[in-house]
Amino acid sequence: MNALRASLRTHRALLLIVLLYAAAAALLAGGLPSASDILNVLAGFLVAILTGPIFILCGYTIHVMVMRRPHRLCHYLYHDLRRYLSNERLLHALPAMLLIPIFASSFTVFKAAIPRLHPYTWDATLSAWDMALHGGMAPWERLQPLLGHPLITGLLNFSYHFWFFLFYAILYWLILDTRRPLLRMQFLLSFALTWIALGSILAVLFASVGPCYYGHFHSSDPYAPLMAYLHDANQHVPVWALQVQDMLWQGYQSKGSNGELGIAAMPSMHVATAMLMAMMGWRVSRAAGIALSAFAVMIMLGSIHLGWHYAVDGYVGAAGAALVWHLVGRLLGSQVAAPAMNLATVPCMSKEGLTS
Repeated sequence: MNALRASLRTHRALLLIVLLYAAAAALLAGGLPSASDILNVLAGFLVAILTGPIFILCGYTIHVMVMRRPHRLCHYLYHDLRRYLSNERLLHALPAMLLIPIFASSFTVFKAAIPRLHPYTWDATLSAWDMALHGGMAPWERLQPLLGHPLITGLLNFSYHFWFFLFYAILYWLILDTRRPLLRMQFLLSFALTWIALGSILAVLFASVGPCYYGHFHSSDPYAPLMAYLHDANQHVPVWALQVQDMLWQGYQSKGSNGELGIAAMPSMHVATAMLMAMMGWRVSRAAGIALSAFAVMIMLGSIHLGWHYAVDGYVGAAGAALVWHLVGRLLGSQVAAPAMNLATVPCMSKEGLTS
């Protein structure tokens, strides 16, 4: 019980943020949930809480197979994971593991509610800003000579979907980590605050659907040639983005009757989260920083090339994530520096990773 109480104290800021956000989402959803709604939420909760550990296990298994190559793989994995997943580590991770699915469900509620809170009126302005910033041409047009080849499109498409795998793996790796308590908490708080400030508040204020849906809202569509190219490239390599875009549009048209995950272009949360992962990576090692920074660049390019976002969506997402990261880092640093801070309440806390 003492270990659990200490873990709850360590996560009190994250607990407050997530529960307030969940309460706001519940008010936004309105009314009492039906039995089917409750079952859907429980199913989503279960999927979310299992996704990260499964991704980590897959990645770790590949690492062991390639780097260590034990004679008895399953035996090795069983004993190594049993040693790693100690009771102390699991209790340390438990509050965050329970809060993340609640946060994800609340974010989905906010995103689906965007068109009810603010009509999609910003696309023409964002498109005009894009052209003004890039010499009178849409960024996708400037990138097309470099990226407009089916194999490159397929690579960016794969990277854009691999984002989910990598993000969940990193998220749950940090949740289970006990060696970098401040870096861990900086990432968790930055993730939550970035998705609230950018993915919920700014997404409502600058409600937009993105280039792939531009033609559904405007008679003149400067992104029609891009979408035509993507459909043509899909004949050569799978462009999964097109199927996801169709699914989201059908959900929007159904007004929730067929499931509504929500559409939002400004700002790009793919880019914002990739930026957070890159900044975290530089604090772990130079190699991780380089790799995750390169991945963030690919996500930025993919967000434009696959028709998901205007370039300004990515610029705002990256800048906003960097700002939140620095502010959270300074706050955590000041708390550790304060004489009243009882470091004994945080397992393995050290001076590592105070600020970026």
